[in-house]
Parts: sequence; C-alpha cells; structure tokens
Amino acid sequence: MATAFPEPIFVIMESQAMTRLFRNLEWKPSTVSWASFVLMGFIVGGIGLTGTAQVVSYLEERLTAHTNEHNREIAYSLLSKFQSTLASDAEEVSVALLNAIADYKAFGFRIFVLDRSNQTIIADSGTLLISPRPIMDSWLASATRIDGSSISLTREVGAVRALGEDLHPMIIWLQEMEIPEPGRLVLGVGKDHKSLMDFMGNLHGNLDSVLLLTYFLIALLGYYAMRSIGRIYERRLEMRLRERTQELNAAHDEVLNKTRLATIGQTASVLAHEMRNPLASIKLALISLKSSVHYDDREIRRMGLIMGEVDRLDELLSKTLDYVRPVKLSVNPVDMDELFTNVIKQQEPLMEEKDLQINHRSCRDGAMMHVDQAQMHQAMLNILKNAIEASPPGGEIFSSLQREDDELILEISNGGEAPDEEVLQRAFEPFFTTKPKGTGLGLGLVKRVVEEHGGTVTLSANAGTGTSLKLAFPLRKM
Repeated sequence: MATAFPEPIFVIMESQAMTRLFRNLEWKPSTVSWASFVLMGFIVGGIGLTGTAQVVSYLEERLTAHTNEHNREIAYSLLSKFQSTLASDAEEVSVALLNAIADYKAFGFRIFVLDRSNQTIIADSGTLLISPRPIMDSWLASATRIDGSSISLTREVGAVRALGEDLHPMIIWLQEMEIPEPGRLVLGVGKDHKSLMDFMGNLHGNLDSVLLLTYFLIALLGYYAMRSIGRIYERRLEMRLRERTQELNAAHDEVLNKTRLATIGQTASVLAHEMRNPLASIKLALISLKSSVHYDDREIRRMGLIMGEVDRLDELLSKTLDYVRPVKLSVNPVDMDELFTNVIKQQEPLMEEKDLQINHRSCRDGAMMHVDQAQMHQAMLNILKNAIEASPPGGEIFSSLQREDDELILEISNGGEAPDEEVLQRAFEPFFTTKPKGTGLGLGLVKRVVEEHGGTVTLSANAGTGTSLKLAFPLRKM
C-alpha cells in the first residue's frame, strides 16, 4: 500500500529537490553571458516591436485624419457648385453632376450623391448609373465609422469607411446638402486607402526588420562589450589574487626566515657558550703538546687535522653568530667604494695564491650610504671570497660600483663553470652549500644584510663567463 505524504511534507521535499538542482548547475561566466544576451534580446526585441507598432499606428491615425480633412475640403468646395446646379433645370442637374464628378475622378477621388428619402445612390463617379441604385445593394452597404462601429447612412455624416467593389478600403466624408430640401441629399467624397495601407504595412515590416537587426547588433555588441569588461575584470582579479598570493608567500617566507633566524640565533648562542671554551681549551692543549713533545710526521699530521677541525668549528660558530646578528645602521655615512677597496686589499694574498687578477671599476659619483659597516664589510668579504674560490687559477674577476638612477649597484663577476638552476634557486638558503667543507651561511648572510638595508640580491649564470652577483641598494637622502 502506497504511503500518502501530507501536502506540507511534499512541498518541502519538492523545494529541497529544486534547491539541489540549482546547486548542481554549473553557472560558468560564458553561460551567464549567453543567458543574459538571450534575455536582453527578448526584452529589447519586445520593447522594439511594441514601439514600432505604436509608431506605425500613430502614423496611420494621423494620415487617416489628414485624408478625412482633405476629403472634407473637397466636399465643401463641391457643395456650393452642386447646390447651385440642383436649383436649376432637371436636365442640367444630371449633366452638371456628371461633369463635376468626372473632374475629380481624374485625381483619384470617388464622388457620389445619396438620396436619403429613397435610400439610393443617384450619382457615382465609380459606377455608371442608368437609374438610382439602392444603398444596401451597393458597395456602401459595408460602410462603418472610422473606429469600426456600425452606422446607418440615412442619418450619418462626417468621416466613415467602406470597401469598394475591388475590396479596396475607402476613407469617405459625408456632407449634407441644403437643396432641394435640408438633409435629403448627401454628398460623399471618398479616397482609395489601399496604397496608404500597403505603404504602412511595408513601413511596419521594414521598421521591424531594421529595428530588430539594430537591436540585435546592439545586444551582440553589448554582449561582447560585457564579456570584454568581464574578462578584463577577471584578469584584474586574477592579477590581484596572484599579487595577494605572492604577498602571502613572501610574508610566509619572511615568517619562516625570522623563525629560522631565531632558531639559529638561539642555537648559535648556546653553541657559542657551550662549545667555544672547550674548543679553545682543546686548541691550547694541542699547541702545548705539539711544542713540548717530539712527534713523528704521522702524529703531527693527525694533530694538524684535529686543529683544522677545531678551527672549522670555531669558524662555523662565528659565521652563525654573524648571520643572526641584527643590523645597526651607522650614524655617519660610509664610503661604500672605500669599504669594498679595503676588502679587495684584504683578499690580495689569496688571489696571489691562485694567480687571479681583479678588475675593479670605482664609482665616480659618490657612494656614501648609512650602513652597518661591520656586517656590510663581512657581506662584501663573503661575495669576494666566493668569487675567488669559484674562479679557475690564472683567471680574472670583474667588479664595479656605480650609481644607476636612485640605486647604488655593486656587481661582481667571475669565470669558471656556471652554476645550474638548482644552485641559483637555493644559493641563499641557510646551510646550503656545494663546497665539501662549506658552512652554507656566506650568501645567506649577504642576502640578509642587503635586504635589511632595503636592497636586493641577484645571482645569475652567464654562459661562458661564469657567475655574476649583483647587489642593488636604494640611495636615500642623508
């Protein structure tokens, strides 16, 4: 037996089903645009067709009124002539009526005279009458008012309409005559309205076609304009989203770097406190043993190896502390060219060992900046040492310091094998190194110091010429 659900429950189930249906529909931007285009086409087309019909109806009404006015003027102009003719002899009456009717027939008007007492037509320019013709047997039997309501020609005057023998619509003006007795005879002036109706029909069709085509083009252009604007807006949103994503990634990286720096700083502080004193004691003990006891060559090499490792551990602690030490800008401006020149002089012995030449181009426009002199010196020392270590023996290092617009640019290039893409991307990461005994903190320190001064670091590989490192510092007013 089927379960009958109450009506409210059925309505709720139907509403939920419709909600799920609309949720499952995928309203893509193109779908929405096409739906809007079709809806706009229906709305604009409906409004356009209705407006065209109103315009044509108004024009038809005005032209009909103009035809009535014209017919009335002709009726008044014929009235005096007909009435004077009717007052003369009977033989002259028929001749005069036929002459007057013939004159106006040439201009496309149909002139007729009704006898209301007998309900007949006694004269008609459109038909040769041998004797009076009953109205109900003539084309005037179809006569109505302009608005289509029925009439009686035995009483009606003014504007009416009827169908001719050829079924052409006629606009007619009926005017009472005072002779031979008031109201007995009625003068009618008609004009074939078919050409005007055909013209209005053609006009209506042409206007509809032109307006529909125009509205279609407008709607189509509007659709493409909206789609273009929508796509521009979408691209702007995507661009803003990318910018916000990049900002979030940069902020995330900054937080990670600061967290990493804080961790490294805490670790370095603990290591420096807990390890430097034992390392110093080990080194002193080894120096004392080496000087007090005679050892053979094998033992001396082992002691040298131990002292080298102690020095390497001490260097690692020092570089780690340098890496996390906060940047403090100098109160007095520092000559960056002089600072880098001192670094070059400091590394001359190492360059002589590898038979390297350095070609440095100094800045002639002044290179004064407020910097942390100690850390900037260490950063310059690190990049020059890296260039020396990466250069083949007998090679040449190129360096330059120059002003470009509102920046001070320090660039160092060395020969040797160009680094691969992974090295270029990870070169500034802490503890990343390609050297067997490297600490991986040198370039990381350079990047941190430069960025703390508001600058940027760029590492690039030059095919055939090795590696190029570029430091760019913004010049501020001192």
